[in-house]
Amino acid sequence: MPLVRLVLRLLIIVIIYIIIFWALRIMYKDIKGGNRRRVSRQLGLEVIKVGDNKSNLKVGSVIPIHSKMTIGRREDNLLVLHDQYVSGHHAVIFIKNNEYFIKDLDSTNGTLLNGKRLDKVLTLKLDDEIIIGEYIFKVIG
Repeated sequence: MPLVRLVLRLLIIVIIYIIIFWALRIMYKDIKGGNRRRVSRQLGLEVIKVGDNKSNLKVGSVIPIHSKMTIGRREDNLLVLHDQYVSGHHAVIFIKNNEYFIKDLDSTNGTLLNGKRLDKVLTLKLDDEIIIGEYIFKVIG
């Protein structure tokens, strides 16, 4: 009987040490970030200027950017811009590997990023300025 008690006591002590080790390991991973991916900050577009046309957007309003946002004059876009200088499907903003990108969709009048016409896919950063037709947007976080 005393041998059984001794074995049970040792077993309980071992289990307690395993639980303590497991808890410390979880806390360490939590402090160091563990295996989870770091998610970049959610970006949005602040409306700086709207065209002379009757716009559905107001200066100062913020449009959150989700996984993929198509921009253009046609109603099937996520962001519809009522402007004669905006193509039906003008540009797209998308997220890949936690980075935000913008691409011109071969629009007639082009898309400007910080004053330069887009000719390839580029990464968006905070405070970037996007001009599409007569609309001006600022990337905010």
